[in-house]
Amino acid sequence: MKLKTKLISFDLWETLITDRPQGKKINSRSVQRVKNLSLYLNNKGHNISDNQIKKSLNILSEKCTQDHNRGKDIDFHNRIGKLLELLNLNQDDLIKNEIGDILDSCFLRYPPKLFPKSIELLKLLSKEYKLCLTSNTGITSPKTYYKYLEIIGIKNLFDKIYLSNEVKVAKPSVKIFKLIIDDFKLDPDKVVHIGDNIFTDIFGAKKVGFRTIYVNKRKSVNNNLAFKPDNTITDISELF
Repeated sequence: MKLKTKLISFDLWETLITDRPQGKKINSRSVQRVKNLSLYLNNKGHNISDNQIKKSLNILSEKCTQDHNRGKDIDFHNRIGKLLELLNLNQDDLIKNEIGDILDSCFLRYPPKLFPKSIELLKLLSKEYKLCLTSNTGITSPKTYYKYLEIIGIKNLFDKIYLSNEVKVAKPSVKIFKLIIDDFKLDPDKVVHIGDNIFTDIFGAKKVGFRTIYVNKRKSVNNNLAFKPDNTITDISELF
């Protein structure tokens, strides 16, 4: 990696941050979203049950994942519009903004956890390489991602940040990886992408010609794949 690499692209979820060790926090975030949306909608005169709100949020998240797997995404405002459709509400810009703020506040109240050594590693690598963050997003706005990344102390360690609901394209599409090539004006083999998802991260990055490091935390076996990561680790601390 050291001889040729000019830029290292990092995935975010389950590479640098995680919800998994804190299942209670995920559940608390989901519960809070339903509770806050229910209170808001009832105050607006909409008689929508907590169960319907929960079901609609789950469908929205599933659709978001399906879009990502096809390499697609839409901006946060339009994603909230999809939630209004599921709740049979009119497409009102004020309501979209207020519901978006509610979802964002729940994310910040119950945030994901930064993996140990992440900041130390990024600081070390930033002395020698350009760094970018390349992440698929869920039902959280770009502005809140930026705020969260600043709170945990890693936002300014990246030269560029690519969020799928901001650039409106998702991994594994080559389009998001080509944005990196165009912005940094580099040949693909000068870039290494590091991520935990064998499909969206490794397959996507390999298609455009990046070298790849697969963070295989679960030690999954992928012997039958037509593509292989250039290197495999189980934790980013192995990059030291």
